[in-house]
Amino acid sequence: MVIVKEWFTLEEAAEYLSVSKRTIYKLTTEGRLAAFRIGQERHRRFRKVDLDKVPILKQTPQTSKLKPLSAKEDPVLAELWNNARDAAYDRI
Repeated sequence: MVIVKEWFTLEEAAEYLSVSKRTIYKLTTEGRLAAFRIGQERHRRFRKVDLDKVPILKQTPQTSKLKPLSAKEDPVLAELWNNARDAAYDRI
């Protein structure tokens, strides 16, 4: 028997939408996502139906033209990124 989850906690809603908890708070504050308060501590719960209605950011023609930055293709970036001060970050 498969149980379909209908109500989500804040953490579960954030994970379901692959966003941060802060983004969930922002969506509810802006009125783009309905939240229900339960209990004396007023915990938020979210319905799956409402989570599915949240628009997902899609690539626009403008964002699809953007290229990732790389030191290989830009000598100025190479000089900024590849130096002794930043060597510690190269190991991360």
